[in-house]
Amino acid sequence: MTALPKLPMPHVGLLLKTYFKNERIYKAALARVMDTHKSGIQRYLSRPSLQVAILWELSLALKHNFLMDLAAQLPPGFSTDAPDPTLPLQERIAALEEENRLLNAKVETLMAVVRK
Repeated sequence: MTALPKLPMPHVGLLLKTYFKNERIYKAALARVMDTHKSGIQRYLSRPSLQVAILWELSLALKHNFLMDLAAQLPPGFSTDAPDPTLPLQERIAALEEENRLLNAKVETLMAVVRK
């Protein structure tokens, strides 16, 4: 195992604050949904880190994956056990490429027949 890379830890409160501003999320409305007090939501925005359980609850309440936002800030070479969400798309692309190859072969055959 090598030494840890020197990456600054993201400020989770700032990440939340930016999301709230961009999506026009009102703290009072979110507090009602989460059955908590508005001041609790405000405290989340000022903290540099939060427990995963809180991020989980915020993600569920807002239907936004804050954990993925944090994970996206890690270097691309890091491993994960999460399933690849693009796998069905990759399989579909491979099937369409094969179909395209077969259709091109048929077109070439038809063109050769028409030329004779």
